[in-house]
Amino acid sequence: MSTDRHIVLGMPGYGKQSPRAGRSLWRACRDMNRVHVEQECSSLLAHNFNKLWCAALNRVHSGEPVDYFAMLHDDIGLADGWLDALIDELEANQLDVLGVVSPIKDTRGLTSIALHREGDDWRPACRLSMHDIFELPPTFTSEDLGKPLLLNTGCWVCKFDIAWATKVWFTVNDRIGFNTVTNQYEALNESEDWFFSRLAHEMKLKIGATRKLWLAHDGAMVYTNTRPWGNNAFDVENCDKSPVSTAHPHDIPGWLSPEEGKALSELARGKRVLEIGSYCGLSTVYLARTAASVTAMDYFDGRGTEEPKDTYPEFLAAMQRHGVADKVTTCHPDAELPSTEYDLVFIDGAHDYQSVRADVDKAERVLADGGTIVFHDYREYPGATDGRWDEGVTRAVRELVANGHELINTTGTLAVLKPAAQLLEV
Repeated sequence: MSTDRHIVLGMPGYGKQSPRAGRSLWRACRDMNRVHVEQECSSLLAHNFNKLWCAALNRVHSGEPVDYFAMLHDDIGLADGWLDALIDELEANQLDVLGVVSPIKDTRGLTSIALHREGDDWRPACRLSMHDIFELPPTFTSEDLGKPLLLNTGCWVCKFDIAWATKVWFTVNDRIGFNTVTNQYEALNESEDWFFSRLAHEMKLKIGATRKLWLAHDGAMVYTNTRPWGNNAFDVENCDKSPVSTAHPHDIPGWLSPEEGKALSELARGKRVLEIGSYCGLSTVYLARTAASVTAMDYFDGRGTEEPKDTYPEFLAAMQRHGVADKVTTCHPDAELPSTEYDLVFIDGAHDYQSVRADVDKAERVLADGGTIVFHDYREYPGATDGRWDEGVTRAVRELVANGHELINTTGTLAVLKPAAQLLEV
């Protein structure tokens, strides 16, 4: 951590500071000499927050430097030096505000990190569960979820820029509304942290959340952020499926990039898909999210990888976990192909030339009129993109193009081909 960083660290509370939180407050950085610690204690939580924020504003107003403002609630504990690591992560991701994922203190496994519902400040689209969190990158932003991120203020840090810091504040909003779905009046609340998050979005600040830092939320038991847990796989009170169903499935091993996965999903939309080479199911999930059906063809023994193993149980579990099992069937590569015609064939099996050509022959036998063939790990020249060079894939694609196939486009290492007319004849 740079010794030039000047930090205001505030702790709001009700007077019941946990021992773990107390240690985390005074051992936030390896060098506490440039950390100015403030504490506020009263039953008016938003008022506490505003007084802490004013402490930072007034230091700047008096001519003292403040580079970062951080906040830690009095029931949250982290490892010594956590603020050093959090600021480093903020800077590495070029963020303005970064919070640490903190679970709510009950058995649901939900967090106070939420997604904004467009046009409604009173009901979020959903909260993120600990299961959701572990399907996202370790540090994620609104861009990973497609909706504005609403942070929890249990543990967070921001770059303290006076240009916007004087234009935000904390407040708790309450009202009574009528729910037409339940036909009941209900008490509605906009919490101070979600209110602040919305103001930050209005200021065009880049907001993120991370699970890279170990965190313990002290209550009747210790609620941690180190693994997916809880009775609720997602926020069943506000949505009917996980909000990260379109995010990159980081929990599935594989070599498909998020950019390539999104392209696959678009190519597969509404189509019958044959996938040759599935491994643990990373590309299968992307395909099945939008496809009418997917036939996954693989030996499911991890051949060609550094650690051959039985991948079939892992593959099936991934299909269930990501809600696409009803769309996916499996097929052994040595078995007779189903009689189905496929609108799209995705080839990502063995990458030597002879294997790729054999997979192309399979694809051409079952490809429907107007169908497309997609290859993974096509690289136009040695060392392209990531330094890997799969000559067999690239050679096979080039031969097909030379024989009349049309290379429609590429995304990352995906090559999308439209077969020549004569190859589509039955």
